[in-house]
Amino acid sequence: MVDIEKIEKRTVQSFYSDGLAEIAIGLIFLLLGGYFFAQAVVPEGSALGSALSVLFVLVIVSSGFLVSRILRFLKRRITYPRTGYVAFKKKELSPKRRVATMIIGGIIGGSLAALYGLSPSLKTLFPALNGILFAIAVLLFANKVGLIRFYILAAVSAVIGFAVTAAGVGDTKGISLYWGLFGAAVIISGLASLAIYLRKSARADRENPDAV
Repeated sequence: MVDIEKIEKRTVQSFYSDGLAEIAIGLIFLLLGGYFFAQAVVPEGSALGSALSVLFVLVIVSSGFLVSRILRFLKRRITYPRTGYVAFKKKELSPKRRVATMIIGGIIGGSLAALYGLSPSLKTLFPALNGILFAIAVLLFANKVGLIRFYILAAVSAVIGFAVTAAGVGDTKGISLYWGLFGAAVIISGLASLAIYLRKSARADRENPDAV
C-alpha cells in the first residue's frame, strides 16, 4: 500500500533540503530587524518616523517579492540541475478558512494593541512574545515538514526572545534585535544545509559518471 502522506512529506522535504528557502527568509527577517531598529532611533512624531510607519507594508511586500525572485534564480542555478524540479499543487483556501484566518489575525492584532494601550510597560515583553509566537509557528511548520533543524529553530526563536527581554534591551530595539538575531540563525541554518546539500550532490555526481 502506498503511503501518500509520507510521499508528500518527502516531496516537501526535498524542496527545503538545499537550505535556500531559509537563507531567503532569513534575509527578510534581517530586513525586519533593520526596519524596527530604524523606527527605534528615529524621533517619535518626526516626518521620517511617520514615513517609516506608512512604508511598513511596502517593505514587507517588496522584500517578499524580491526574495522570491532571488530564490527561484538560485534554485534554477544550484538545485534543479542536481535534483530536478519539484512542482507543488496549489491549494486555495476555502472562503470559510479565509474568514477564519482574518478573524484570528484580527483578534491577535487587536489583543496586542489592547495590551499595549492598557499597559505600555508590556512593551518590554514584546521580544519574548515575538519569540514565543514565532516558535509556535515554526514548530507547526516543523511538524508538517518533518526536518529536525526546524524544531531547533523553533527552540532558538523562544530562547532569543526571552534572552533579549531578560537583557532589558527595550521594546522596539529589543524587537529589532530579536529579528536580527533570529534572522542570522535562520541564515546560518540555511547555509549549513546548503553546504551539506552541495557536498552530497557532488559526491553523487562523482559516484555516477553518467549523471548530468
